[in-house]
Order: sequence, then structure tokens, then C-alpha cells
Amino acid sequence: MKKITNLLLVLMLMGSIASLAFAVEADDDNQGNPADENETNEPVNETNSSYGHHFDNETEREIEIMNNSLGTRIRLLQLEKALLTNILKGVMTVQVLKGLNVTTTKLEAILTNLSDVLDAVRAADPAANDSVQVFVHLKNESRNLTKQFRDSLRLLLDNETIASIKEQLRNITSDELQNCSMRLRHWMRQFNQNQLYRLYGIIGETNTSLINDYINGNISLDLVKLQLHKMVNQMTKEKRHMVFSEVKEENIKKKIHAHTEMENMQHHGKGNDHGNRP
Repeated sequence: MKKITNLLLVLMLMGSIASLAFAVEADDDNQGNPADENETNEPVNETNSSYGHHFDNETEREIEIMNNSLGTRIRLLQLEKALLTNILKGVMTVQVLKGLNVTTTKLEAILTNLSDVLDAVRAADPAANDSVQVFVHLKNESRNLTKQFRDSLRLLLDNETIASIKEQLRNITSDELQNCSMRLRHWMRQFNQNQLYRLYGIIGETNTSLINDYINGNISLDLVKLQLHKMVNQMTKEKRHMVFSEVKEENIKKKIHAHTEMENMQHHGKGNDHGNRP
């Protein structure tokens, strides 16, 4: 029974540590990412409030790290990357359709609106008091426009032709997109570095060579997780309890912050306070 209890504690601790320290890098291409404008079967879980926001579990999970400007910067960059990808694919899709003598006026208008959203994402201040509301609003705008593009495309072409075009665009890229990816990777590593130092402080570990190797790109995040797992296994039961309690408290604070933000948006809509955070 003691072995089972210790094993469960290790698993719970590792789950909590993963949530604290690796909340970003694992979902580089997913968080804040509108559906591919050519996707034909991707469901979107969304609930409309009277203010036009979509409030769902995915969005609430995303804003858990947006309790500081660095986490907010990352979410905005992820949304920027998703928009860049969708716009790039949309432009190429329009070019293909023009070659087939298909009228693309409506699709081009949607792409223009998506470009406006992209400009707004780039102009958003990660340190502003309303940065979370701005992120959610712009993400919803990008979702709506992406869905409009996808639905309009279905009216013009059959699913087989859409799938063929999508396959041609699967690995599309650009210098602008690559630059965005590089900036995103830089800030994600900075975020995770901060989280790892915080975690090491809780554990009481003073050897930071592992963090430095990770930041310098010498080791993968998976290897960092493996080393942390070994570290946890070597702890006494009492130490694991202590670390688990502190990490769990940190995660609870993030969840409360995210839930409060969502509730405020549901009840009051997007705020008008554009000041900076202290």
C-alpha cells in the first residue's frame, strides 16, 4: 500500500510540475490557433455570450499563463503565427481558384479582414490591463473569419477539390512566418526558463546546468522532464508532499485567474481600461 501511495504521489507531482513548468512549449502550434481555413471536418467548441465572445475550455486553459506580460506575449505570438499561416494558405488558395476561373471576390474580402485582425494582434500591448480581453476578442474574430472562408470555399468547390488544394498547401511557409516562429520559440524558452527556476526554488535544487543546456538548445524539453522525474523519484515522501503542495497551489492560482477573467468577460464584455499593469 505504501508503494502504491508513493507512486500515486510521484505521478501527481509530475503532472503538477508539467502543468507549471511546461505550459507553453508543448502546444506551440495549437494554442490560440484558429482552425485551418481549408479544414473540412474540424469541430469548433464555442459558446456565444451577449458580447460576441466564445467562452470554452480551450480558451480558459490558454489564458492561465496570461497573468503576466510574458505569458500574454506568447499567446499573442501564437495567434499571430496561426493568422499568418491561414492568410498565407488563403492567398495561395485564391490564386489556384483564379487559375480555375472561379470568382474569388468574397474570399479576398475575408482575407482582407483577416489581415486587419493580424495587424491588431501585432499592435496589442502584452502589458495592458485589458490584454486578456483583447486576446480573446481577436482570437474569436480570427475564428469567425476563418469559418467564413471555409464555408465560402465549400460553396465554390466540392470536398475532393478542396482536399486536393489543401494537400498542395500543407507545407507552405514564408520568411515572415519563419521569423514569427523564431520569436515565438525564443519567448517560450524564456517563459519556461522562468518556470524552471521557480520550480527549482521549490524543490531546493541549486544545479542549474540542466536549465542552461535547455535554454541554449543543447537538450530537449523531454530530457528536462526525464531528469526532473528522476529528481522527484529520489525525494523523500515528506519532500514530495511539500513540493506537490506548493506546485499545486501555484496551478490553482493560475486556474482561478483564468476563470475570473472569463467570468468578467461573460458578465461585462470587453473592458475599456487600456492602461498598463503595475
